[in-house]
Amino acid sequence: MVMYPGPETKKACDNFGEERLPRDLIRAYGEVKFAVLSAIQEEEAFFSVLHWECISLAIEELISGLLDDYLCIPLMQGGAGTSINMCINETIAMRANSLLEERGEKGLLDSVEHINRYQSTNDTFTTAITIAVFRKLIELEKLVIDIQKLLADRERSYAGILMAGRTEMQDALPITLGQVFGSWAGMFERDRWRLNKIKERLRTIALGGTAVGTGFPVPASIVFASEARLREITGLPLARSQNLPDEIANLDKYTELAHGIRQVCDNIFKLTGDLLIYTSSQTGELVHPELQSGSSIMAAKTNPVLLEYARGLSIAASYSALSVSEYSRNGQLQLNAFLPFVCEELFRAFELAKKALAALIRLIPKLEVNKKRIEENLLRSHILLNALLPVIGYRRVKELYHSHPEPFLSTHELADYAAKKTGLDKKKILEAIDIDNITSFGGRKNA
Repeated sequence: MVMYPGPETKKACDNFGEERLPRDLIRAYGEVKFAVLSAIQEEEAFFSVLHWECISLAIEELISGLLDDYLCIPLMQGGAGTSINMCINETIAMRANSLLEERGEKGLLDSVEHINRYQSTNDTFTTAITIAVFRKLIELEKLVIDIQKLLADRERSYAGILMAGRTEMQDALPITLGQVFGSWAGMFERDRWRLNKIKERLRTIALGGTAVGTGFPVPASIVFASEARLREITGLPLARSQNLPDEIANLDKYTELAHGIRQVCDNIFKLTGDLLIYTSSQTGELVHPELQSGSSIMAAKTNPVLLEYARGLSIAASYSALSVSEYSRNGQLQLNAFLPFVCEELFRAFELAKKALAALIRLIPKLEVNKKRIEENLLRSHILLNALLPVIGYRRVKELYHSHPEPFLSTHELADYAAKKTGLDKKKILEAIDIDNITSFGGRKNA
């Protein structure tokens, strides 16, 4: 049986259905309420000692999750989040009144007159969302750092493994496996930088702006004290926006955040696409571990399940991020009524992206390098002949390439063939195709 904390919550459930609000949002909204009401108590001593004690205990229970059963409305709703604010207010008032009655005093605290004093949904709801998504951004940033480090470690470990580089799905020039991993690490290094920069725009809050950003009717002292208390409570570098009408009316900071998440997902998509090729039967240069049965009818088969999982999650997260942009641009005049939908899609995008990164972080250390297959593919491709371009020129290399259709079995066989065809000393050819010469600027040994 659903327990409604008050009549406005019941009305919202009748309109939008019954569904528990996300725990992270409840926590953040409780922190917002505690900050504002603490400021009111400090500046105005508005509540009696007993009333304030019971309100504080009620909010602490809300923040800790003890009252979650009363937060029984869905996040996606009409009304710009008013139903959520009302439900939070009613839950705090109901619990505080219950605590008062336990202490022998009749509970007379009102959800709007007392718990919502000097507040509007429009400044408190977006502030709560900012807190919740800022924390999720920190979590995502940590996973991005973790995968970047994993890839960078392998960049160093595989620096001595020469393999075929490929462009347009064709064999091109040799590259080291370390350089391949390094190129992947570079994507996530930029993601790390982008996410860190987004924090600066994301950390602004609308608290104190009330309905349309004018601040009516909040005393300035309450606004300043609320901001300071909220920073103290959350431990986050929150800062009151210097343009409160803008902070309430426009949601482009959430769009920028969504773009940051989507860019991470784009890079996950690219990485998984590359790894699907490298671990495929056709290429086989990396080996995906056999984590489960590959088929119900093909016993001799390994499915790249974690790569497929991460890739699918990245697609889903990208579409949630795109939805944020669509909802954001559909705001009108002094408010965007789709803020609950923005919050829903941001939460979803974050969780999907985090799951995708976590899957890859589990997988990457388990990938095995098939050195034999790497060497076979490199020799079969003939691209080592390109190393002779500075010595014999483009057209002569092309002649060598077309005159030997069979794969070479070793670098020495290739060197013998090239020496015979060009008259060059075999030692000079081996130096030309040395890993240090062919994977750096003009060759380190020639530098």
